[in-house]
Amino acid sequence: MLLQEASPKGIEKFSNAAGLDWVLHIRDVAPEMLSAQGRSGKKGGRSRPRSVALAGRGEPARCPVVFPDVPLPEKVMAASVDLDGVTTTVVTYHAPTGVQHKLKKPDQAVRLAQWLASVEGPVVLGGDFNTPKLDPPDQSDIRTHWHSGDKKLKGLPGDDLLVGPEPIHGLGDVLRLYLADHPDELDMIRADRPDGPLTTSYCTDSAGKRKYRYDAIWVSSHFKVESVEYVYDEAIEAGTDHALVLAGLVAVS
Repeated sequence: MLLQEASPKGIEKFSNAAGLDWVLHIRDVAPEMLSAQGRSGKKGGRSRPRSVALAGRGEPARCPVVFPDVPLPEKVMAASVDLDGVTTTVVTYHAPTGVQHKLKKPDQAVRLAQWLASVEGPVVLGGDFNTPKLDPPDQSDIRTHWHSGDKKLKGLPGDDLLVGPEPIHGLGDVLRLYLADHPDELDMIRADRPDGPLTTSYCTDSAGKRKYRYDAIWVSSHFKVESVEYVYDEAIEAGTDHALVLAGLVAVS
């Protein structure tokens, strides 16, 4: 499991309820990442920053990697795990909000994208990316909120390098990979929601009218996507404000 906004106080209770064998919170690897105050996104800025964690069953994650040089280092962590018998680099990511953190949002995304481009072997990336702004059926029409070329970037690269139509790391969005193998389902989405989103994982208004797919899993070509499910309504009822994203992956021999 690739977790975001993982409360250090609540993670053990969550792990027990989910029947997990292990949890690796960024607090366990680099406690200094949680020493900053005022980055929660809430007015007043007194609470600790929102942080990430990895969790699972079987053999625990190993060789954790943190990113002290990114703008908000508590929001990204990587490690190695065995998936379907294959040693895999897994990454959990929570994008900074553009409203609060401005240029730090695309900067963080670009730095992670560059790191991912250097990783060899199987990779799974999951997170709350707080983007894209446009998520239509045609991949070439994806637009992130801080897309390269936008005037507010002042010539800097944007978060499309991480989750845009042509990311630099070579990973694929599991939902789009799945739909490419199931064109009938993609045609239904195109007829029903020609402007997207492909599905809903988050709403930016309490009425549920401004729908986005901010949450996603991305994988390297070492995996075939057998299934994808966005569990939204049940997740909201359980107390979160984002969908749970489930992906069934099989290693490609």
